Amino acid sequence: MTRKYEVGVVGCGSIAKERHIPALQTNPRVSLSTVYDHHWPNAEKTAEDNDIQNIYDDYESFLASDLDLITISTPPFTHAEYTVEALETGTNVLCEKPMAVELEDAENMISAAERSSAELGIVHNFLYSRSIRKARQLVQQGKFGDVRYVKGIQFSSPRRDLPSWYTDLPGGLFFDESPHLLYLIEAFIGDLEVVNATAQKNEGDGQPLNSVTATFTGTEGRQGQLSMIFDAPLSEWFFVICGTKRLAVVDIFRDIIVHVGQEKGHSPLEVLQTALSGIGQFGYGVVKSGVHTLQGDLFFGFGTLLNQYLNSIESSANPPVTPEQGYEILEGSHSVLGKIDP
Repeated sequence: MTRKYEVGVVGCGSIAKERHIPALQTNPRVSLSTVYDHHWPNAEKTAEDNDIQNIYDDYESFLASDLDLITISTPPFTHAEYTVEALETGTNVLCEKPMAVELEDAENMISAAERSSAELGIVHNFLYSRSIRKARQLVQQGKFGDVRYVKGIQFSSPRRDLPSWYTDLPGGLFFDESPHLLYLIEAFIGDLEVVNATAQKNEGDGQPLNSVTATFTGTEGRQGQLSMIFDAPLSEWFFVICGTKRLAVVDIFRDIIVHVGQEKGHSPLEVLQTALSGIGQFGYGVVKSGVHTLQGDLFFGFGTLLNQYLNSIESSANPPVTPEQGYEILEGSHSVLGKIDP
């Protein structure tokens, strides 16, 4: 019989309520019994809305409630403290990205995991979304030929629901959200080296950067680029993969992939056929995405990541995203900021 894990959620913000909690509650391998938030009304309201029995605003008491696993979805500058304390009690931890703010804190998390009998995994969820898994499958099958170039693009509207604490991070929203694009870029071109980075800066209050663009080299001459715009009229995220035989565009928010093969001569008929293929794939993807939204299981890879993390606990294998991999992406965010002129 498959073991069932007693799980608690740390932090009752939007990521917990929109992704962690629903994914945990639909997973038959876990029992979500407990929530913690340092602000009692947040914890109480989240527990009430999701029929969760145990509520805590004291972290030590929360950890003492005999949990097998916790997920951490608090602001990044609290990740290290919560993670280290949990690992020291032998509690498994699945921590949101970025794994920390300072590299030293991330190193402390890695050290705590090495000392602990428990396992630390990092949430790089889009690696396990349906569209990105399809893209990686096509690459592994050789359908792309040689992947030469990828690009992650984020348009972010200041009118979307943003956390109150993001302006306290280095580079503001860049620091909280760049890990998603960085780990996707790394997945397709290999270990990243930052070549250059530029930014448009905001001289006013609030978001310190209006945009960030960075270029990277990977293995075997592959190249990547990140473009993030924080004062856009609407919010959209895309990921482009260009190989010698195939081109793909992933709509990250809708979890849709559109991919086309090599053209023969770029004739008007061929251009039309490519357009029709793209429209058909996107339309089919919109329907599938809509169905998953209505079913309440559009978790952008978190559900799959969770299952693989549980598998790794049971088999004493590495988690799907190791703390060392989380550290590399955190280092990448710092490297990009370090390339931007002061």
